[in-house]
Amino acid sequence: MDRTEKENVVAELSARLKGVAGVFLADFRGLTVLEVHELRKLFRKAQVEYQVVKNTLVKRAIAGTPLEALKEHLKGTTALAIAKVDAVGAAKAALDFAKTNEKFKVKVAFVEGQTLLADGIKALSSLPSQSEMRAILLGMINTPAAKLMAQFNAPAQNLVGVLQAKVEKDEKAAA
Repeated sequence: MDRTEKENVVAELSARLKGVAGVFLADFRGLTVLEVHELRKLFRKAQVEYQVVKNTLVKRAIAGTPLEALKEHLKGTTALAIAKVDAVGAAKAALDFAKTNEKFKVKVAFVEGQTLLADGIKALSSLPSQSEMRAILLGMINTPAAKLMAQFNAPAQNLVGVLQAKVEKDEKAAA
């Protein structure tokens, strides 16, 4: 790779790293091509970009940004997993894959201005995803309205119940 190609890779990578939800560094040494294909498929479902880039190029791309905290972890074989939208989904996907493939190890993550090591990544993966949080919030918003509607409907339901009992009583008396 010549100098201009390296500069293009660095520029492209630094542009892709702007405004991300999270960046994960992983050691993929020893994975087969089939396993890497499965990992990429899993990451695609979680809307995560997976890429293997030389450590020196990554260091240049993150220089002068908050992601520079990852610099000390760029040693050995390193792959980048870039979560554009949901860092929780990326953490879940990475740890799920790591459970079935011992060779794949998530080294470190950078999420919301913080560097997370293994324990932090496990804690992050246990959180609800962004879509799950939206569903929970929507449920919390809808609950008071549903209870209010139930209170409005209760008198009418009680009246219908009384009328139905009267009709049944009259039918029994007529029979």
